Amino acid sequence: MGFAFSPRGLRAASVGVAGDTALLESWQLGAGEVVQRQIAGFAVGRATRLLPLDDGSLVLWQQCGSQRHEITMYPATAEGIPGTDGHRLGSLTALGGYLLPGPVGWSAPGLAVTVDDADRSTIWRLGDAPPGIERIVRLPGLLSGGAWIDEAGRALAINQTPRGGRQHGIVVDLSDGSWRRTWFMSEASTDQILLCSPATRLLVVSSNASGEPRLGWGVLGQPTVHFPEVLHRRGYPRHPLAVDDRGERVLVHERAGAVSRLFVYTPANDSLTPLDSPRGIVSSPACWAGDVVRVPFSQPAHPRTLATLRFDDRSAAKPAWSLHQATTSSCASADAELVELDGAAGPIEAIVYGGTGWRYRERLVVALHGGPLSAWGFEFDPLFHSLASAGMTVLAPNCRGSTGYGEEHLRSALGKWGGPDLDDVRHLCARLERDRRRSGLPAPIVLGVSYGAYLALLAACADPDSWSGCVALAPLLSPAALNADAADAVRDRIGELGGLDENQQQGDVLSLCASLRAPLLLVHGRRDEHIPVRQSRILHRRLLELGRHAGTDLDYVELDTNHAGVVADWPSELLRRIRRFCLTRTATTGGMRQEAPVATHVGRG
Repeated sequence: MGFAFSPRGLRAASVGVAGDTALLESWQLGAGEVVQRQIAGFAVGRATRLLPLDDGSLVLWQQCGSQRHEITMYPATAEGIPGTDGHRLGSLTALGGYLLPGPVGWSAPGLAVTVDDADRSTIWRLGDAPPGIERIVRLPGLLSGGAWIDEAGRALAINQTPRGGRQHGIVVDLSDGSWRRTWFMSEASTDQILLCSPATRLLVVSSNASGEPRLGWGVLGQPTVHFPEVLHRRGYPRHPLAVDDRGERVLVHERAGAVSRLFVYTPANDSLTPLDSPRGIVSSPACWAGDVVRVPFSQPAHPRTLATLRFDDRSAAKPAWSLHQATTSSCASADAELVELDGAAGPIEAIVYGGTGWRYRERLVVALHGGPLSAWGFEFDPLFHSLASAGMTVLAPNCRGSTGYGEEHLRSALGKWGGPDLDDVRHLCARLERDRRRSGLPAPIVLGVSYGAYLALLAACADPDSWSGCVALAPLLSPAALNADAADAVRDRIGELGGLDENQQQGDVLSLCASLRAPLLLVHGRRDEHIPVRQSRILHRRLLELGRHAGTDLDYVELDTNHAGVVADWPSELLRRIRRFCLTRTATTGGMRQEAPVATHVGRG
């Protein structure tokens, strides 16, 4: 995770995670073979920010405490890798921030951008000699992104979100700290600068002024911005990854169901050329230098690593792909495939871990993703790999409301939380449960993360005899309960996802949980900033009142972590708990049968 490229694309850096151990990784790129090294002696974590330089040096951003951030420079050794004898550039106090590389040939290592509070952000210049950090300008609003618009590094295009307003693009003159608004459609739209080429002053932008996000392009200093139809496909999220070093072509990513698709867009003739690529998930950032593109890539049996695309000529639609075999061993036991299943209103794509005959494997887990506007991807997943390695089959469906399946599939669930998506889950379960019952197999276990945990609880309440168990990781109780309990940013997100439909009876887990019969594993983070832990505490208390017994049919766990610590980071202890719960809970025809007790930790409060 945390991939970053040097200005010329000669080096990259990343954080590799194996279990609970994080290690710094240095990548030597250039024109030859990719060389990856794990560098000992660096205390890095999942939140470490990386800024590699072309000579092999590295700038590290480490968070030390809630609002204190240390930035350290590690010069390159004779081998061209970061040495452990670093020197501190300085300390910044801020809510958060990130690093930006300088343009090619810039004298300074790069920039730091901090979000100081809800009203202000600051841009800092990094230096390799005192003063190590120098403030350039403090600006109103929250800053994000950043792209150089000239090769000398005098001006930076960056996105600004004023308090109470919508995002727009600005250009900052670093010589005097002045700035001006550059990319703006309306007060009601979100307008972003995504990429810029200093060579041609090509700007790649996005705006939702038309009612949905659209990609566009223009040339800095010219009044016309183009939003080509060829760049827009409703219901299939697209975003630009990189501009070639001539500033003539744009690498575009599309999420098409559970896999990534890549295209090359050429503004000069408004052409969009699809690229042949293996099935998997591409992620940001990308680097396009000469005829070589490098981008992070993952498949179910391969944790994220660097993929290299080589173009034989400038019009090639079939680049040669090579996938670097990371030092983290491949996970061949995670045998996965894409399948199409019958949903309540049409076909549903799903990812299956477990090989052929998965419907009739002894233990089957149905996994529901968060969001709700999200989707499972055909990529390495630590949770699914952990379950599959223990002999379980995982079925991960992208029910209605999932992204990447077109407008109708997406919009059908907006504002209807626990509606069409729950219908799909119940439809899938009915077929699975019927087939498995005939074969004398246990009913499936339903597992969900975040919004998917809410959906899993609703499914377990709606069909109490059809599930062997339920795993709910950081669930909400209902849209209304979350809206009343969460921070302003979460309430805004609920509004963006369709709001609360007063004419629809939206599912409330608390009012339905008396019908829940399956054993339940309920996990939440005490510092969850998205779905407050109070949601799970209320449910836990109510289930005890209804006669549930801790360690028998109710296992409640609170972790000292945030939302990502429960639904994305997958610490080894959490994986063990989930795996143990799923292995020790089965159901037989006519009711629930418990095979073994599960150790319980009851969180305070």
